[in-house]
Amino acid sequence: MNRAVNFTSLIAGAVVLCAFAPESRAASIIRDPNPPKYGLEIEPHLNVQYFYRDKFGGHGFGPGIRFGIPLMSPGFIKKINDSVALSFGGDFLYLRPLESRCDNNGCYEAKALWGFYSPVTLQWNFWLTEKWSAFGEAGPVLRTPFGTCERSAGCKDNESPIWFSTYVGGRYHFGDSLALTMRAGYPTGFSVGLSIF
Repeated sequence: MNRAVNFTSLIAGAVVLCAFAPESRAASIIRDPNPPKYGLEIEPHLNVQYFYRDKFGGHGFGPGIRFGIPLMSPGFIKKINDSVALSFGGDFLYLRPLESRCDNNGCYEAKALWGFYSPVTLQWNFWLTEKWSAFGEAGPVLRTPFGTCERSAGCKDNESPIWFSTYVGGRYHFGDSLALTMRAGYPTGFSVGLSIF
């Protein structure tokens, strides 16, 4: 978990540095309390979870999709360029165990399995320049293993399927309707995808 927090902090710092890096044509718009208007954000992405060990048994990767519905625009701070959205979706990760599993019957090689993650988060967006925006989000996530949990090291059938998720991320906007989106956090690791507005 500490590695996840450290990696999340690293990504957050990188996003902020990139966002505030001098650009010849990118003036700051953070003090303009008029965030872009959109009805729905659709974000297909690819997850890479190699920075910490998941409770389902190992590191993994897989596809996912998020949907964002604006709730407040401007957001919580009316004097800056922020907005609040409800973000939800699903992620499939193919998880490979890190070691063999041992129990009362002996030790055996743990099997890989698919995990499904369905987060529902409150997303707070900050529109920094015409090209860059950043966000933080948090909320519950439903986690479900597909496969034989008892044969995957670290996977426990009696653990609660509801966990708490936290993410930070940023977008590079190609235009009003398309952006490259990067996200890092727990429990699905790092993702890269496209946001369609």
